[in-house]
Amino acid sequence: MQDINEIIESEVKRPSVFIDESKLYPEYVPDKLPHREEQVRQLTRLFKSIILRPGSVSIRTLLVGPIGSGKTVTSIVFGTNFSKLAEKKSVKLRYVHVNCSKSKNPASIFREIKNQLGLNLPDRGLSATELGNALLRLLDEEDLYLLVALDEFDYFLRVSKSEDRYMIVRFYDVFKTEVKRLNFIYITRGTPTYISSLVDDITGSYLMKNIVMFNPYKSKEIFDILKARAEVAFYPGVVGDDVLDYIANLVGVDNGGDGNARKALAILHAAGKLADKEMLEGKASRVTVDHVRAVFSREYPSLINLIDTLHYLPLHELLVLKAIALALLRTGEDYVPMGTIESIYRRLCSEIGEEARGHTKVYTYVMDLKHRGIIITKSNIKGRRGRSTYVSFGAIPLNELIRKLDHIISSKRLIQ
Repeated sequence: MQDINEIIESEVKRPSVFIDESKLYPEYVPDKLPHREEQVRQLTRLFKSIILRPGSVSIRTLLVGPIGSGKTVTSIVFGTNFSKLAEKKSVKLRYVHVNCSKSKNPASIFREIKNQLGLNLPDRGLSATELGNALLRLLDEEDLYLLVALDEFDYFLRVSKSEDRYMIVRFYDVFKTEVKRLNFIYITRGTPTYISSLVDDITGSYLMKNIVMFNPYKSKEIFDILKARAEVAFYPGVVGDDVLDYIANLVGVDNGGDGNARKALAILHAAGKLADKEMLEGKASRVTVDHVRAVFSREYPSLINLIDTLHYLPLHELLVLKAIALALLRTGEDYVPMGTIESIYRRLCSEIGEEARGHTKVYTYVMDLKHRGIIITKSNIKGRRGRSTYVSFGAIPLNELIRKLDHIISSKRLIQ
């Protein structure tokens, strides 16, 4: 029997195609933004008054584009660098990035801002209006200005109350102060037409005023992004331009793909992992187009798009999602009723020592998954008696989904 320390040491020392595979992760923020320079210019023009005339006006802008079009990373890179420039100009500006799939109402948004800034603000017992006023008082005391990016803001618009949308979009109509310390970047998926359909005319007139568009990437643009990441993620010579070009042509919008740079990076990462495995077996020394072909056929593009969302879901919502997948897989039906889902969910909770949530909470999770576009629901099915909520997925491979869910659920339980 091999010694555990020997196993660990041999794995650490074994050869790899990667210098640093984290450079291919979705959360990695690069120093440069290929083909998003114009968007950075637009953002600078919109927000420069924060530096030139701090507090004179609150700036709001809407970033619009499909998933993987560079909205989030552009916002982070711009916000980080812009706040550094402001500091040099003696303006105390902080960039704060809030994900609205976690912070779903004004109160939780204000708390997240407070947490990121390390401000001494009560967590409980205050209404959203009271929290907002308390936050503004602290900013006045610190003479601090904020550039707040609200990511997945389209989700917030879909699930929030009209008064909550009004509070966040028309912030200084609710919180009337002379010095305007908060400025907003709203990051949304979709098109301007779709976003405008989620709001009324009063809110929409403010929200749609300043729009920065992010179009899907073309093949040449995808190639440049992959090239820049490959240079810092892989050892020299293990990934040729033929591999990058092949992925770029698979994903580029001008070649029938969806122009999703995240998907392209996920494919390159998975191809590198496959090459790593084959290197250990003596079958490969570099990443090839064949590795990309194998990965692309295995990983399913629809599943790659879903993975980003899964990481933000709470543990019990993930367990409900797994219960839905298992129910569909085991019954072979196109749709499964809530009763079946709840039964499997309770068993999953029992297996891992978690206390199952009640019917109302499980139903809330199902509706949230529907709002996110992850599942499909029907209120009745032809040939079945009685009324119930029936649930299904779109074109997602269930076995692959369950495997991904198991990994994410295990990770979340370790963190807890």
